[in-house]
Order: sequence, then C-alpha cells, then structure tokens
Amino acid sequence: MPDRARTATPTHVSLWPMDIALAVLSLLGTAVFAASGALVAAEQKMDVVGAVFLSIAAGMGGGTIVDLLIGVDVRWLTSPEPLWVAVASAIVTFEAVRFASPPAKTLLWADALGLALFTATGTQRLVSLDLDPAVTVFLTVIGASGGGIVRDVLANRVPLVFSSETELYVTAALLGALVYYAVKLVGLDDGWALAAALTVTMVTRSLAIVFTLRLPPGRIRN
Repeated sequence: MPDRARTATPTHVSLWPMDIALAVLSLLGTAVFAASGALVAAEQKMDVVGAVFLSIAAGMGGGTIVDLLIGVDVRWLTSPEPLWVAVASAIVTFEAVRFASPPAKTLLWADALGLALFTATGTQRLVSLDLDPAVTVFLTVIGASGGGIVRDVLANRVPLVFSSETELYVTAALLGALVYYAVKLVGLDDGWALAAALTVTMVTRSLAIVFTLRLPPGRIRN
C-alpha cells in the first residue's frame, strides 16, 4: 500500500466549523447505525450484549473496512469516541424498545439516515486524500453500506443491501457521492458539496422506501 495513503493530508485547508460539522455528522451517523444494530438484535431476540456487538459492527464496520483498504490507522483505535457513542446508542435503543414498540419501518429509516450521513462524510474525507474519483466513489459506497452488511451477517440475516426486496440502497449512496463531485465541479465549496451529498442520498433512499423503488432482480432463463 503506498505510503501516501497513510500520511496523506487534505488538499485544502478546512475552516474549523467544517471540521466540527464533519465530526458531529460522523458521530451522528455512528449513533444512528448503532441504533439499527440494536433494533436488529431486539428482532432476533438477542440480549443486551448481542445488541452492543451488532451496534458496534453497524456503526463502525464500514469505516473500519475503508481504513484498512486505504492503509491508514483505524480511527476509533486512537480516538474511541465513536465506540462509546455506539455502545450508548445500543443500550438506549435496546432498552427503549423493550418498553414500547417502535413505529413501523423504524429500522429502514434509521438505516437510511445512517447511509446518508456516512455517504456525505465519507466522500468528504476520501476526497481530501486525493484518490482517483472512481476509487473514492467506490470506497464511499463501501463505507456507507459496509456496517449494515456486517450487522446483518452477524445476525444471520440476508444483508439488507443484497436482498431483492430492498428498495434502492447502494444506488442512493452512489448518487450522493457523484453529486458531491458535481457540486465541486461547478465551483461550490465543501460545505455545499457535503450538504448536497447528504440530501440526495437521503431523498433517494426515502423515495425508494415510500414508493417501493427497486432495481430488477437477476434471473437465469431455462
């Protein structure tokens, strides 16, 4: 793995409000995806320990995979704030649903919000490493959906992203990452690109859920 990935620095100097926004949005994405892990654990009749494990996998799995692929230090090993956020979100969500049933499709909406947050913040971070745009988009999709895949595999479920019954998912993250680049190409700054990526991803996934928009499944003709 090239040394530049480990030591890469942003190609621009961010103002501190942007750094704070990225940190807050990233932690929010971790909390939301972690909550989805706790919901899956509750559906599968796991205990609180299982809920914590699934929540950590969901909230931090995608980012960990991307860090390993690009050859940088796994961020939560040195800055454990996302770990504590995931644990707290797991316990609160798991205990909350014991006393009151969550609204219908809560898991889908929590997953959709996490997808949008991780698509936006993931693209922003990877663009700063000056990788090839195609690689950046691909890694963004992995980072945004990877946690959900790990969560579902550990829960012995067909991953949401791979199910033929799932509405547009990876497509939403792909569009969000591409919109980020489009906004930058027209000359707008990182803040607008971040907001556009988040909005497009969330709107695309939301419309897909509401109107049951899916890609056609494959089949082999006899």
